[in-house]
Amino acid sequence: MAARKSTPPAETDLDEDLLDGGEDTGEETPDPGPTAMKDAYAEALRRERADYLRYGRKERAADVAAELKRLGAPLERAVPAPNETA
Repeated sequence: MAARKSTPPAETDLDEDLLDGGEDTGEETPDPGPTAMKDAYAEALRRERADYLRYGRKERAADVAAELKRLGAPLERAVPAPNETA
């Protein structure tokens, strides 16, 4: 069977304001994706490190700790103090 030839896209004059969604407010909107991904990745690394320590694999735990340090994440997750009750 012969290959079909595709038609090149039509050339159009697009308004630049329409391409980016309209008016520029000058405000940067934060991108939650990378932060959420970084937090999830750091939490997974903490669990991995804890498992290595549990089974005595100190050299692997040190490698994971180095990755956490590279990310700028603490080795242990900050746990809030429990509420005191009377």
